Amino acid sequence: MVGSISGGNAPGLMAALLKEVSAKQSLEVTLAAKARDVEKMQGEAALKLIETAGNVAGSGKIDVHA
Repeated sequence: MVGSISGGNAPGLMAALLKEVSAKQSLEVTLAAKARDVEKMQGEAALKLIETAGNVAGSGKIDVHA
């Protein structure tokens, strides 16, 4: 049984395996880049919110019209 598997298409099987590993790595890199972009957008939105909330009028009150 083992003899019937060894030989024939081992290089093709190895190529398919390497292609699958490469595709998984590519997907992981893409997902990491997307996660980084989302975190950057969230950080920018948080900074904008903080800046907006920090606009204080001369009387010491928060300017709600900014």
